[in-house]
Amino acid sequence: HPDAHACRLKLSVVTVGLGADSTMRCPWSVTEEMEEYVKKHGYVSSACRLTTEEEMLLLQLCTPNDQGRLSLTLLNRKAFVGAVRSLGSLPDDKTLSVKLGKEKPPIIENFDFGADYTIIENPKKTMVSAKLFGAAYSRPEDDEVAYGGLKALEFINNAVTSGVEMASA
Repeated sequence: HPDAHACRLKLSVVTVGLGADSTMRCPWSVTEEMEEYVKKHGYVSSACRLTTEEEMLLLQLCTPNDQGRLSLTLLNRKAFVGAVRSLGSLPDDKTLSVKLGKEKPPIIENFDFGADYTIIENPKKTMVSAKLFGAAYSRPEDDEVAYGGLKALEFINNAVTSGVEMASA
């Protein structure tokens, strides 16, 4: 819940002066909680929101990732909160701009390129129902059917032309 992240971070702010070896050390990661807080900031209730000073302190406590940097989310939040913090000392006739970073969008191959002929080339092995449900019905070939359709008509035609003897036992 967004408010839970904010409350955990407020507890982290209160216990930060106690040191890392303190028995009252918070069991959660400030970096992870801050990430979630920033992502859900719009849903945090006003009573639980952090002040700019609290956010700056917590952002300084965040540990960098394996590459030695904070995540882009936290870097952008740090730039934004820093700019908001400096608004108080900004003259009325001046403006302030914040440069935020952005991630490169992932490269996605065009999976829908070209015609798909797999269902036409071998329809029995590529039946959608067989792939989804594991079993499917396919009509048997005409050669496999005993007597039905054209084969039944041929049988009747041969019987009429050559004659059929019927006897009762």
